[in-house]
Amino acid sequence: MAYIQGNPVEGLKQTVTRHLFLMGTVTVVLAGMMLAFSEDPMAEAGPIAAITVVCAAIIGFVSFRSNPLALTMLFKKDRFGEAVAREEKVITHLEALSDRCYVFNNLTLELFRIDHLVISPWGIFVLGRVRKEGELHVKEKILHAGQTSLDSLCTSTWRICHLLNIVIRKGWSQEIMPMPVIVPHEAHPSRTKAVDGIMMVEASRLPSFIESGRKEIISKEMVDSITAYLLKRYTA
Repeated sequence: MAYIQGNPVEGLKQTVTRHLFLMGTVTVVLAGMMLAFSEDPMAEAGPIAAITVVCAAIIGFVSFRSNPLALTMLFKKDRFGEAVAREEKVITHLEALSDRCYVFNNLTLELFRIDHLVISPWGIFVLGRVRKEGELHVKEKILHAGQTSLDSLCTSTWRICHLLNIVIRKGWSQEIMPMPVIVPHEAHPSRTKAVDGIMMVEASRLPSFIESGRKEIISKEMVDSITAYLLKRYTA
């Protein structure tokens, strides 16, 4: 069984709590500073409130943009429960990987959120999950789920791969490019095998896709070292 790091519910709750605390702190400090340096606080109360609200809204937008399930958790609990159940199914399939693999769930790497990250002797795999329902198809070279463009998901997945490549090159002097993988919605398996270098792999096929028929390209020591670095820097 693979080593699993990260719980979809607890991790999201902790992230939302931290971000709400940050929004509240920034709002209070910003409003306090503007009032303190204002020559006429009562006359400038309106503009100060407007500026404070805009700053809080920007922080909230960035927070919820990087955590798409956050709004669902706060305001649509039924849909959140369904989303968590789908995510846990993916994690269950990843648990079937051998004990030589490490799986990170809901990991935030700098400003990028990763649904699932697998560190293994057979390579590093960055997994992005399709949450939108609809048949997967390519339109004008862009992956869609129904009528919804998945360009943001694909772009983010590739960016994370390049970021990890840079981190590994600097830290371990090794040229390892992680493989981007899109996991389709369970109700809409993909007929498309790859788009722009990104593989489409159903959740149930992930263990065999990662482990079967591949050469080992990363030593056990390096797998352990990269994992330890990610644990210390991004999960502590």
